[in-house]
Amino acid sequence: MIAYLEISPRLTGKTTRLCALARDLLAQGRQVIFVCPPGCCADIRRALPGAVVLGDGEPLPAFVVDPDSATWFYDEFDWLQNVQVRAGGYYATTAQRLRDPELDTPAVDLLLQLLEANGNRHERHFWPFGLNGLAEFGAATEDRDSYRLMYLGEFLQ
Repeated sequence: MIAYLEISPRLTGKTTRLCALARDLLAQGRQVIFVCPPGCCADIRRALPGAVVLGDGEPLPAFVVDPDSATWFYDEFDWLQNVQVRAGGYYATTAQRLRDPELDTPAVDLLLQLLEANGNRHERHFWPFGLNGLAEFGAATEDRDSYRLMYLGEFLQ
């Protein structure tokens, strides 16, 4: 069983929430490994002193932390190539693509594996009310499927 799964629209604070959860564990003396897109590593390292922060595909430095006893965090996991389902892991993403329930199954799809590992439930957050301009911009500039993914946080066709 994983500890946390969030599938939310873009720009809704997913990374901020993951960092807050990681900080809580670090404050308890737990070891944290935080995996994110490579371009985000510097910001995450500043936000999480004491955590091991890895860009997607970056190897875990030897003798830094025990990977089996650490708590793993994956930010934007649906966009990463090297994600593992880990007991007690924390995962957040905006879905990269819509899933077809007849073709995509947990056997072949990481997002669906995580959903199943989390008891078929997930967190979903939206923007604060009053930010209608962002949604309107998305509706005007994105195709229908991209709008559903990026602005509504949907992942099923």
